[in-house]
Amino acid sequence: MTTLELIAGRHAGLAFLAWLAGACALGLWVGGLLDASRISPARRSRVMAALIVGGVAVFGLIAANVVTESRLVVLDKTLAETLAERASPAWLRFLAVLTVAGDRDFLLGLGTVVLALLLWRRRGRDAVLWLAGTLGAAGLNVLLKGAFQRVRPEHLHGFTQELGWSFPSGHATGAMAVYGMLAYLLAGLAPPAWRQAMAMFAAGLIASVGYSRVMLQVHYLSDVIAAFAVTAAWLMACVAVRERADRSRGLTPSGPRSR
Repeated sequence: MTTLELIAGRHAGLAFLAWLAGACALGLWVGGLLDASRISPARRSRVMAALIVGGVAVFGLIAANVVTESRLVVLDKTLAETLAERASPAWLRFLAVLTVAGDRDFLLGLGTVVLALLLWRRRGRDAVLWLAGTLGAAGLNVLLKGAFQRVRPEHLHGFTQELGWSFPSGHATGAMAVYGMLAYLLAGLAPPAWRQAMAMFAAGLIASVGYSRVMLQVHYLSDVIAAFAVTAAWLMACVAVRERADRSRGLTPSGPRSR
């Protein structure tokens, strides 16, 4: 039995926990890099720039492989076919519930509530950042899907059904945009000791949505990774522009800062 067959079948739960642990570790690392209570504004700006460039580079590399149908595409299809053969109905049923955290309607409702709260609290600059990060990412995803027009893998199990183009993943984009931006805004209100835990929780939730899309066979793995990369770059760009504008006006950023 191959590694992919074990991940898709008997050890699917362990594979999910490993994926989740890796995501939380990455969230902890990035949260530490961006914690303004630990690093100077200049270094923070350099880190953001590096993350933007890195995200765009990862997306570009994956996109080039998708267009040229390289070995990455072969791996995508092999994984999807293995999942179709091996994934258990009980596991798929659980993931079909989990994936709701990335559904468009759910995120739209959550986004509307967050926007209303920001406006009620008279946090106009945060409201603008929220709209730029979340709606901007959604618009970018629509443009990219139309540009690449990648067909989804077959998913005939009946636990979920998706139409439209596959690359990059809309659920992964939405989860990264909404939960990532929400974590940034909440970090500005939280005590420093809580910030890394918040980053880990957000990363775990985002990764869980992405994992569910692959395991449910409605997206290829590269769809999800590419969505994470380009959306993270977009969020970093929005935050960087906002914080630079705040500094030029002598304002304190509303995101993670020293206390």
